[in-house]
Amino acid sequence: MKNILIVLTLIAINSLSFGSKNENNLSSKINSVTVYLNGAQVERKSKVSLKTGINTLIFQDVSPFLNPKTIRVKGMGDYIILDSKKTILYPEPIEKKEIPTRITRLIEKMKDSIKVLNFDRSNVSAKLNHLNTERKYILANKIYYKDTLPVFKESLAYLRKQLFEITELEHELKVKNDKLEQKIIEINNRLKGLNNFQDNNKLKDTRKPIHQIEVTVKANKALAGTMTVSYFVSNASWSPSYDIRVKNSSSPVELTMKGTVYQNTGESWDNVKLTLSTNNPYKNKIKPELSVWYINYYNPNIGYYKDANVTPRRQDATKRMVESLSLKEVALNENTDEYNDNYAPAAVRSTDYTVKTQTMANVEYKIDLRYSISADNKAHLVAVNQQEIAANYIHYLVPKYDKESYLVAQLTDWEELDLLPSKANLYYEGSYIGESRINPTANDTLYISLGNDRNIRIKRTKDKEKSREKVFSNRKETTVSYDLLVKNMSSSEYQIIVEDHLPVSQNKTIVVTVENKSRAHFNEKTGMMEWKFDLKPKGNKKLNYTYKVEYDNDKPLDLSRL
Repeated sequence: MKNILIVLTLIAINSLSFGSKNENNLSSKINSVTVYLNGAQVERKSKVSLKTGINTLIFQDVSPFLNPKTIRVKGMGDYIILDSKKTILYPEPIEKKEIPTRITRLIEKMKDSIKVLNFDRSNVSAKLNHLNTERKYILANKIYYKDTLPVFKESLAYLRKQLFEITELEHELKVKNDKLEQKIIEINNRLKGLNNFQDNNKLKDTRKPIHQIEVTVKANKALAGTMTVSYFVSNASWSPSYDIRVKNSSSPVELTMKGTVYQNTGESWDNVKLTLSTNNPYKNKIKPELSVWYINYYNPNIGYYKDANVTPRRQDATKRMVESLSLKEVALNENTDEYNDNYAPAAVRSTDYTVKTQTMANVEYKIDLRYSISADNKAHLVAVNQQEIAANYIHYLVPKYDKESYLVAQLTDWEELDLLPSKANLYYEGSYIGESRINPTANDTLYISLGNDRNIRIKRTKDKEKSREKVFSNRKETTVSYDLLVKNMSSSEYQIIVEDHLPVSQNKTIVVTVENKSRAHFNEKTGMMEWKFDLKPKGNKKLNYTYKVEYDNDKPLDLSRL
């Protein structure tokens, strides 16, 4: 019987020790962050020391914008992870500091004194008003008017006496009022000082609630290991931007991708490994479902709403490629010879430390450099990627709008770049020339406009000999002819594209006929003409197009744009 009791006692002691709950506040550090287009995935890592039984591990000072559903825990060691959750630790209220009784009594006494003094001031102000009324009354009743001389003298003497008395009383009351006012000011100043003393001695609780992750694990024995928690937070994002550098029209395009990171998550990212992802966790992930589309005749008795007519706009290739460039800043010349390159190693770019990974639906840029980004909601620039792309350079000319050409780089293998819509800073021959935009579409070729090139110019003149008008009985015929002269003033050969257009008739009585187009590619539906050719150094090219417009003589037609 004695042995049985000993065994039961040992079992109870072991079960109590095994079931005891050990709490441990961990000193964790953010190791890596994956920033999405909206939101971020944060990973914390910490060393853990476990005791036998149930252990509660607390990761403190995590972001208040943490999504509890996204908490993931993994670790290294012989233990079992039972549970994880987000908790909030509210600080205990601070005990109020008592203000000395003499101070509070003095404050109340001064408040009472101010009340009494204000009553006295009101009394003085009322007496002054009475004296003023009395003066007006005496002056208004002319008791000396139309009396004998003796009576008149007595009246004046009485009046003088009364006015002197009123003036003396007013003076005394004003002096008393000034003294009361000065005393009230002094007491108010003293009262303000006492109130400030009282406020400054009150303990203000500036502590904030502590957001933390609580992880429960079970260990069969005491051990040491590591634990990593990851979670998704809002109030973070990144947006791409690009630098496009072109040395000359025979060199490849150098494309540098930069990421602007913002974060206001409530926790600082100090010396962390950064990954930028094109994923947006908030975007709908559910496949849309199509419902049955019924069609039937409309009932005019119910009502009919006609859709507004939208005039289709032609997406002119020139307008897509030729973007307005505004010089917003002057860039420093990159080819300065301030240092001797023979004695200095080549600088390593931060983009050399980026590894691009293609996932099933997104792209991740893992940067093998550590960054520190504070939770200040300010822009933090990160160099992401840099690569050279083979490009074909073409000079576009639209003589109706501009005499100078626009240099456009055509990128054919841009799909592999995984570009995002964003602005791009343009640099040509080492100088900043303006800002453009990158708009990746489904087209096979991506066009990037590099601005004007004064080396290629065009002159558009109206041929007056070929341009004429003829009038018939009820019809009129107008012939228009233009000469185009393209000049290459550089020492290089360039590919040239010239664009112009003819009017397109939307009325059967207006007939447009092309008489000459100098072998231009012509689209009859849009009226667009396009010439493609190579222009040798210091060479020129002459083009001409002539067309005829026939219309009713008795109907007005705007010919100013022909």
